[in-house]
Amino acid sequence: MHQPYVLIHQARPSHQILLHQACNALGVFDVRITHDLVDLNACLARKRGADLLILDHAMKGGQALLERLERNRCSRALLFVGCASKHRPNLAEQARERGLWVLADLPWPLPVRRWQQALQRIQTVTSPTHAH
Repeated sequence: MHQPYVLIHQARPSHQILLHQACNALGVFDVRITHDLVDLNACLARKRGADLLILDHAMKGGQALLERLERNRCSRALLFVGCASKHRPNLAEQARERGLWVLADLPWPLPVRRWQQALQRIQTVTSPTHAH
């Protein structure tokens, strides 16, 4: 069975670990944590694009990243965690406006049921019987 390739880009190490473990708990093991935007860009430039890119609303450089994702389509789906605020742009909304597929937009702490649904959906979409 094809495993979705998941990239996690989070500023907080505790959130990195939590998200990685949450992926593993649902049987998603092809997971990579990026340490900074340089690392993230290198991962996105690889031949195999990410099936799912998990981002935080509070990330620095979010709007520039969305521009790159729109231009290059190097990730199949996006999942946002955290909350937008009046001090931070709503990256999930901006991604949708750019025509990017936002699989989910989840607050902290992660709502387990919605997390499971999102991961199951990306697993279904990337399965060989579904992929085109």
